[in-house]
Amino acid sequence: MAKSSDNNNSSSIVSLLVAGSSNAGCAVTSAPAINSNLTQVESRARTKYSISTCEGAGFTSLELSQTYVTKGAVGTSSSSLLSTTKDVMLSTSKGGTNVEVTFVLNTQSSSLDVIAYGTGNPLDGPTYRIATGVQIQYKNTSGTFANTSKGGSVSAPIPVAGTSYTYCLDFQSTPNGSRFLNGFNKPCAELTETERGSMSFYPIMQMMMVPTYSNGNRLGFVFNGVTITSFTIGSIVSNTEM
Repeated sequence: MAKSSDNNNSSSIVSLLVAGSSNAGCAVTSAPAINSNLTQVESRARTKYSISTCEGAGFTSLELSQTYVTKGAVGTSSSSLLSTTKDVMLSTSKGGTNVEVTFVLNTQSSSLDVIAYGTGNPLDGPTYRIATGVQIQYKNTSGTFANTSKGGSVSAPIPVAGTSYTYCLDFQSTPNGSRFLNGFNKPCAELTETERGSMSFYPIMQMMMVPTYSNGNRLGFVFNGVTITSFTIGSIVSNTEM
C-alpha cells in the first residue's frame, strides 16, 4: 500500500510541475535532494510549492485548498487554512517527511501551525506551532499544545514579528516505530553534518507524546497573522534515530 501511495504521489507531483511552471510565484518545482546517512531514507528530489503570488485559481491549480487566505498566501486569523488536496506525505517506512517552510509572522500575536500526516476538515495531525515571541510548540497526544525541548548545545529559537524565516521541520518515523519532531530554524540546505548528526544540536526536538502518523497523508497550515512564501516537501534531514 505504501508503494502504491508513493507512486500516486509521484504522478500527481509530475503533473503539478508541468502545470505550475508558467508563474514562478505560484508554481510547483523540483528542489535538490538532501542525502541521508540513514539506510531507510531515500535520497529523492524534494517538491517546492512557491505561493507568494497565488490567489484562488492559483491555489487550485497547485491542488491546494484554502479558506480565508488572501492573495500572496496571507492569513489573518485562526480560520485561515491552507492544505493539500492530495496525499503528499512520504511513507513512514522511509523515515517520514520533512517540511521546509518560509514565512513571516506579521504581528505580535501571530502563529503558524504546520500539520503533517493530516486528515479531516479542518485538517488534523501531528503539528508544530511557531508563534511570535515564544518557544516552538507541538500538539501532543492529548490534543493540547506544549513546548518542545532542544539539544544541550543550542538555544531554542524565539521568532519575532516582521522577520522572514525558513524553518526545516522533520516528522520522523524510525524503524522501531518511534515518532520524533526534529526541527531547525534555518534552511535545510544550510545544515551541517554536525547539526544533522547529533541531537545535541537540534534546536527544536520532541521525542515523547508525539501523535501517530497513521491517520492521513495530507499537509496543511493554519496561519494566523502569517504570510507564507513557499514550502518544500522531502525526506527527513535528521541523521539520528533511537
